[in-house]
Amino acid sequence: MPNAGTGNDAFLSELDVRIWMRDNNPEANLLLQDYEFTSEEIRTCMTLAVDKWNETPPNMAYHRHSIDTFPYRGELLRGTCANLLFAAAMRFRRNELKATVPGGIINDQGKHGEYDRAGERMWNEFVNWIRLTKRAINMEEGWAII
Repeated sequence: MPNAGTGNDAFLSELDVRIWMRDNNPEANLLLQDYEFTSEEIRTCMTLAVDKWNETPPNMAYHRHSIDTFPYRGELLRGTCANLLFAAAMRFRRNELKATVPGGIINDQGKHGEYDRAGERMWNEFVNWIRLTKRAINMEEGWAII
């Protein structure tokens, strides 16, 4: 995952998210034969990541953003992907059904734990980055350059 410590004005696109999540080729998703995430899910997860920035104290009026103005592309990717993993985990959890067949058990939807753990790791990194970045911005605006 890129580290956007100084910010980046480039727009994060749906394709960027799909490439990072390996969801850019429906034929490569052998079980689904389709994209794992819809465009609406990607956009919603981007919005939730930016909302987390905007809602985390300190509230800095000049540093509120939308998905179109968020200046830290790599971190928006991290927060978006974490939210997508959480959404997928919810779907897997809801659809989990173990089936016993001769010779074993089929549980193709029992992946929620892996998705939750991956999402939690990325989300914790994202939230920690928010705290450190907002603290640095707040200090620079009130005191001096860090």
